[in-house]
Amino acid sequence: MYEIVYFYCFNLQIMRKIVILFVFYSMNFDVHSQWIPLSTDFVPNVAVTAFGSSVMTGQTSFGMFDLAVSNDYGNTWVGANLPLSAGITHLITCDSFIYACTPNGIFKSPKNALSWSAFNEGLPNGRVDKICLKNNVLIAEGVNGIYRRNIDGNSWVIVCETSPVGGIYDFDFDDDRIVLAGYNGVAESADMGLNWSVWSDYIFEWTAVALKGDTIIAASKGGVYKKLISSGTISIISDGLIKLWNPSGYDYYGEFEMFHFVGDNIFLCGQTGVYKLSKNNWYWEHTGLSYWTYALADNGLMLFAAKGYDGIWGCSLDQLLTNTSEISAFQSTIEISPNPSCDQITITANCLGNKNIFLSIITSNGLQLANYQITEPATTIDVSTFSSGMYFIKITDGRLVRTKKFLKQ
Repeated sequence: MYEIVYFYCFNLQIMRKIVILFVFYSMNFDVHSQWIPLSTDFVPNVAVTAFGSSVMTGQTSFGMFDLAVSNDYGNTWVGANLPLSAGITHLITCDSFIYACTPNGIFKSPKNALSWSAFNEGLPNGRVDKICLKNNVLIAEGVNGIYRRNIDGNSWVIVCETSPVGGIYDFDFDDDRIVLAGYNGVAESADMGLNWSVWSDYIFEWTAVALKGDTIIAASKGGVYKKLISSGTISIISDGLIKLWNPSGYDYYGEFEMFHFVGDNIFLCGQTGVYKLSKNNWYWEHTGLSYWTYALADNGLMLFAAKGYDGIWGCSLDQLLTNTSEISAFQSTIEISPNPSCDQITITANCLGNKNIFLSIITSNGLQLANYQITEPATTIDVSTFSSGMYFIKITDGRLVRTKKFLKQ
């Protein structure tokens, strides 16, 4: 009898999780739905960096190439490989160089002409998961611990060989302060690893952490927390995050991958997509890009997202940082009909006013097929020669962007 009751309760929890996941994946995050796919030709994408008009994504060992490179904001891509590499775990761009973390250490290349060379002096052989640069100091973390190197130095030196929180998922640093997110909590040190203190009494492992000024922000599957270093006060800031389920009474938000700063704006990505934090009320706003997102990067104009086998996606930063009520007003005035269609579609835009509205048609692989300027409230476009499938209609007034899906039958 007890076994039957246990089996029933266990399966009831599973069904509850499935229902919640179904509702989540069925949601239409329409406020910032201007994200567009840039490429699915070089997958799975797990790392990304961007500078100027260049975007680079790193693939795992399951991909055909280690690296995919675009020099035109993600419109066209080519594959490339690193020497002795078997996939890329992390990418950053600093000053004149690009750094790539791989299962075989760190590689470095000039930005203006890719030419990779090993950057492992003093670093034990093995996988490196992340590298970070601040104030001309590099910190790298991998299977052999945490290492430090001046950007113009000759060798890496050990910071921490044994983590105080077990396996490390993420880290950040500023001057001599370093924070770790790991399996057994969040560890912080004010003297670059000589002494550690650990946040305790939390049920889930911690997978992302960031340090900015007097604040540490850390994410676990149980939510996001912030700590004021000066006072030691820790508080939860999970409002707005999508809660997947509630196992044994604990809130469960899925896994988070990384924080990304754009000026004073904070983005967070992970299992349920990409969020932007409103610091006015510490509320996480979903940006419309759902499902797993592994890494974020920006070039000052666009935010790029690496989404595994879903490829690389991009979004205008102006749009992401604009007040959501203004975005909603712009979006609500644009319609496509009929949808789906086999011969022609009509774009209705009641937001013209004195604005110049431009429209682009983009394939599901990120290829831009056509561009139009909308000068009338209703514009009819012939799509009879298009291949059957899903397309994206991108509409912009030069500042705000609206992306809608269109199905060609």
